[in-house]
Amino acid sequence: MVRASFIEIYNEEIFDLLDMKGDVKKDLKESPQTGVFIKDLKCVPVKSVDEMFKLLDYGNKNRSVAQTNMNATSSRSHALFTVHIESIEGADKIRASKLNFVDLAGS
Repeated sequence: MVRASFIEIYNEEIFDLLDMKGDVKKDLKESPQTGVFIKDLKCVPVKSVDEMFKLLDYGNKNRSVAQTNMNATSSRSHALFTVHIESIEGADKIRASKLNFVDLAGS
């Protein structure tokens, strides 16, 4: 199974760019079982590269941008697009991996 999530960190607050029900801030949590995670983060199942690019485009439209002297559409936030990959290997073994794409503010 392949899923994708997309967050923005703006003014030290976390926002889910794929679940824009207003500007609801997300909470960073920690669990002994799963480690650090973002509570209620939307992870969307994807079946193709085209679907992934559509999610990336949708999330980018929700990002905080503003004009600067050097760039008319400068990002004002950090963004993290994550591809979550899981495969079942046998009756009781799951292999999981994450690929993170990071855009830093002003870069």
